Amino acid sequence: MVAIQNLHRCLSQFLVRSSRTSHKKSKQRIVALVSCAAALIMQVIPTQAQSSSRPKLVVLLVADQFSYNYLSRYSDKFTSGGIKLLMDRGASFTHCQYENASTQTAVGHSIIASGAYPWATGIVGDDWYDRRKSKAISAVSDDTMKIVGANGTGSSSHFMQGTTIGDQMKLASNGRSKVIAVSLQDRASLLLAGRLANSAYWWDPHTGSFVTSSQYGTELSSWAQAFNDQHYADKYLGKPWQRLLPEAQYTASTRDDYPYEKSLAGDGKQFPHVITGGANAPGEAYYNTFAMTPWSNQMLCDFAKDAIDKESLGLHTDPDLLAVSFSAGELLGGSFGPYSQEIEDLTLRLDQSLSGLIQHLEQKVGLDNCLIVFTSDHGVSPIPEFLKERGMDSSRIDIKNFKTLLDASLDARLGAEDWIESFEPPNLYLNLNAIDKQKYRQPDVEALSAKMAHSIPGVGEVYTAAQFFTNQVPSGPLMNAVRKSYYWGRSGELFVMPRPGHIFMSESTGTTTGSPYNYDTQVPLIISGGNVQNGRFGQSSSPADIAPTIANILGIEQPSLSEGRVLSEAMSTSSRGR
Repeated sequence: MVAIQNLHRCLSQFLVRSSRTSHKKSKQRIVALVSCAAALIMQVIPTQAQSSSRPKLVVLLVADQFSYNYLSRYSDKFTSGGIKLLMDRGASFTHCQYENASTQTAVGHSIIASGAYPWATGIVGDDWYDRRKSKAISAVSDDTMKIVGANGTGSSSHFMQGTTIGDQMKLASNGRSKVIAVSLQDRASLLLAGRLANSAYWWDPHTGSFVTSSQYGTELSSWAQAFNDQHYADKYLGKPWQRLLPEAQYTASTRDDYPYEKSLAGDGKQFPHVITGGANAPGEAYYNTFAMTPWSNQMLCDFAKDAIDKESLGLHTDPDLLAVSFSAGELLGGSFGPYSQEIEDLTLRLDQSLSGLIQHLEQKVGLDNCLIVFTSDHGVSPIPEFLKERGMDSSRIDIKNFKTLLDASLDARLGAEDWIESFEPPNLYLNLNAIDKQKYRQPDVEALSAKMAHSIPGVGEVYTAAQFFTNQVPSGPLMNAVRKSYYWGRSGELFVMPRPGHIFMSESTGTTTGSPYNYDTQVPLIISGGNVQNGRFGQSSSPADIAPTIANILGIEQPSLSEGRVLSEAMSTSSRGR
């Protein structure tokens, strides 16, 4: 604007002076004026180019429990329009790892959205023990809110400290940016969205419908209600889930019907899977099983397409944000493990669903106007028996047995009490009333408990609250990861980690996540957009870098607690200096 005003002033001065001088001098003044105008226009052009290069729509795609090695194991079977397209157009980070020790769904999504770790956000797990209520609570539970679109106590993002990238977009645009998050799970949707979003939708398995929290309003949007009226999931009741490809092509996976897989409800461990949940009609049993299938990922993509169309995402003056979290990977992976044919097929079909969503973005917004990020909230441990068969040290640590053994050991040393209130791995909560009653010093009981817990087979390092309080966490390769996972008032008196290859799990089949080891922490990170250079980047990176990088590209403030760095090595020249 200043440059334009200066140009206008030059023109005015020229017209006045040219009327008072000779023809020869007028020509000289014209040459001078043209030079001045050219210089001033060059000041305007970069500003306009910088503004127009800013993405109109940021799309966060989070594939729950998607291990980094899926990219290489299945790459030869990906379509040209899904994950492979994002890799071909964008920057792929080959050394992206979470830097915390509590790799769970709520934690991962909070890190992606805020750029901050649990020691800052307070999201220490999917659940933690609340001493005031004497029970474990969800990371998004909120008795003051209601579920909009169904009955029941609501949820919100109020436990998460600090802002998300969506919050910062709202603040930067004075509320004009639209921010929408979608998932099967409330914790994924709410923590990606933050406090200021237009809405966070998740799928309610009780009703088979998308719902939201009263945190964002009192009614579902008309388009979301119209989507629910289709009863999308019901059409798949009793439908067989067949492999996408002939079985002989699933060479990256174990044989079908692997004995340590967990059967689908009402079905078995072997293809084809008939999806009923053991029920004859749509209902909670069926919906819980439907959520584990590729069709639930497709449903999320179709819901996201409606959000793009009905909310006109990417067509506003200010950038919008759409976050989609695909939960089927965690739900299915916990039953069948990362080396199963089911997970391979789910991944290949997710790639197809993403291809359709990306094509829709191209048609409605234009990929050159989008900044698309693909990542995961965590990886997953292989099934322990799978590792043992290959000669590796691995086991299941039964959570109930662990508590019983530790409590019995403490009884023998300290007297008969219920010494453990709760164990929500990795956080173990001691009975502080029992410690006071027996007149013991809490740090002494913590130290004794840690020593005894460490002696239980399969248990690795154990840290105490006193060590965190006095800043005396023992040095070692996991020290920083553990410190970043501990939050006062929510984490336990003990922070208990399994050894590599071992998992805390009471069930005899399936697997889980939650450790600080590479199979849980290393995830994909692909960023595709006009502001991003194409290529593979081996520098150390983290999902905590996503929010600050998006903020840099948009030219806005980073989330308030952000610890990540801007991935400048993959940024185009025009976006680095913002």
